[in-house]
Amino acid sequence: MKFDIQKFAFQSIEDRALSEHRGSALLMKKANGKYSILLPVEGTGENGSTPAQLDKTAIGNPQATSVEGRSENPQKTIPFFLHRDNIKILEGIAGETHDFLRLLPDFTGFKYSGQVSYMANNTDVGSLEQGQITITPTTKDEYVENCYSLVEDTVVFTTAIDEVITVAVSSGASNHTKVYTLTTNPSGATITPTSGSTATATATMGTSATANQLTITGVAQGSTIVTVKAEKSGYASFERSILVIVE
Repeated sequence: MKFDIQKFAFQSIEDRALSEHRGSALLMKKANGKYSILLPVEGTGENGSTPAQLDKTAIGNPQATSVEGRSENPQKTIPFFLHRDNIKILEGIAGETHDFLRLLPDFTGFKYSGQVSYMANNTDVGSLEQGQITITPTTKDEYVENCYSLVEDTVVFTTAIDEVITVAVSSGASNHTKVYTLTTNPSGATITPTSGSTATATATMGTSATANQLTITGVAQGSTIVTVKAEKSGYASFERSILVIVE
């Protein structure tokens, strides 16, 4: 068969592309053996590296050739938003070695273990407060073709919750209490509030028709942190905290 180069053409391939907003995440293995979101991050760190190129030649050779050298397993540098809740999570694991999973939207991923540290970045005018997680790998990255059975989703609050609120100690004041109507995704989660000092402020959930209402009430002048936890079977739990100032 005669081959006519003028008429030959390869088929064009429309390749797949995965957008991070469809499900990319950095997950950490929890006590139940499942991987769930460590915290919201702005990146995942790199997996793998290019091996070193080692040149070799000898006297009289007009050109050097190369062999593949060692591959490094570089630290993962991961930016995150700096606030009380994220810092609390990182304080609980800093200096420890944990198992991590970088998940892609098609449920493939990369597993590795590493030691965790973090730092707070400089505060710049007109910028968001940010920090940096560093994970120093203690194992080689392992590609996992099907991560679906390894991961567990997280129940989250869909209601905006303030970082700081002020309530009055006087029961006659209009701001003696602060009420939130809390919703979660998925719905039906058990919500548990905890006050760091009930002598300063109380935090309670309603009953029946108001079962999803969180009420924070000032008791005595001072400040305390109220933590609100959402839990649902089959999902990782989630927490948000509020600094309550009582005047």
